[in-house]
Amino acid sequence: MSSFDDLPKRDRNHALEDETEAAFQALIAQSSDFVFQGGDRKDYGTDCQIEVVVDGHATNVRVHVQLKGTERALNADGSLSISVDQSNLNYLIAQPYSFYVAYHAPTKSLRISFVEAVLRHYEHSGKNWPSSRP
Repeated sequence: MSSFDDLPKRDRNHALEDETEAAFQALIAQSSDFVFQGGDRKDYGTDCQIEVVVDGHATNVRVHVQLKGTERALNADGSLSISVDQSNLNYLIAQPYSFYVAYHAPTKSLRISFVEAVLRHYEHSGKNWPSSRP
């Protein structure tokens, strides 16, 4: 084995991130209501933005999206659970109508949950999070 054969291995998380983004971009590309405006360069909690299109007109109304991918099994009721850090939730909630997109790799399906719904879930779950929002 040559020393040039010792290269970094691409881990599954990187591939899953790529699959997640590709699935979401494909969904947006099929829509006449949104335009994918690209990924955020410095990701602190928003992976990309989509722009709202109304009657074929670009509006510059942007929605922030956080992408999550998983290979774990679905819940018994067919739902998908993905944990969200409080700092990520606080960051994303600053932009109205932001949402999470969860990609379930085994079924190649996307699930969407608005940030407000995630916040309500956590507030009612008994987690000891501050009651005030940013």
